[in-house]
Amino acid sequence: MMRSSGTLLALLVAACTARSVAPVAPAPSGAPPEEAASASASASTLTPERRAWWEARRAGEPLPAGARADDAVDELAALLADRDPTARDRLGFEVLVRWLEPGGLSDAAVDRLRDLLVARTAGPIVAGDAVFARSFAALALSAITAREVKAPRWDVATLGAQVAAAVAYAGRETDLRGYTGAATGWAHAAAHAADWLKFLARHPRLDAAGARAILDGVAALVARPHGVRLHHGEDERVAAAIRAVARRALVDDAGLDAWLATMLAPVAAGWPEPFDPAVYATQRNARDALVSAFVALTIDDSPGAAAALARLRAAMTR
Repeated sequence: MMRSSGTLLALLVAACTARSVAPVAPAPSGAPPEEAASASASASTLTPERRAWWEARRAGEPLPAGARADDAVDELAALLADRDPTARDRLGFEVLVRWLEPGGLSDAAVDRLRDLLVARTAGPIVAGDAVFARSFAALALSAITAREVKAPRWDVATLGAQVAAAVAYAGRETDLRGYTGAATGWAHAAAHAADWLKFLARHPRLDAAGARAILDGVAALVARPHGVRLHHGEDERVAAAIRAVARRALVDDAGLDAWLATMLAPVAAGWPEPFDPAVYATQRNARDALVSAFVALTIDDSPGAAAALARLRAAMTR
């Protein structure tokens, strides 16, 4: 195979053409992963009666007389942690998205749910099915942040706390599986963390320090030596977060160059001798994210994206 030498651009090309050590599952096509999760029955906290109630909410049926969406926040939070993908994805997340629209949850209820979910992402990293609670907390927080971006209410301190929470989660999650099987569906923690970072990057009150922190969170997802090969489309979700930061034009050239040095460091280290699967995983994760970011920035005509693309080109050809 091609050995690492010359420019970082050559290293990226070499990484792209290097032989695979093991077969890699292709990224799914069609519907987004969270919408395409298996409908197989799994152990769930839902009774048949409550499942029917939530199915009605998912279908857009009005709440029963006297009922309020706010009163179901705790049960909604439980659904978002359920190991059953039909309860977690189909009911929990889809109903949340519906209820984040006008006429759904009140601002107070959204804030309470937000704080509960942030605490979930900061909890102990327990192996196994516990990942669904953490990962879908991040996904739900991305939806809550998207709502906030449309009609901003958070002050600078609240936004700063949300950025810090997202960056911390991106840097500490170790269960980074994508599709976990028919019984439990998608975990996809890296993709969900990237979504959360992306929407935070769009907040109108974001400042330069927050933008740099979000880029640090991106690096923590893909350039951290966690040893997990991300191969379920996470690179495109990460690239979307990078693009969102770039469009804001809040990070100067020196800041972009420092971040790119962190992202490129695993690739620049060259082929591991003797071969180390964990090192290789980090190299591929960083390479995939940067290649996807290159494409995303190339098709973006904003001045911020153009400036970030110029720094990426320069870093790749040094």
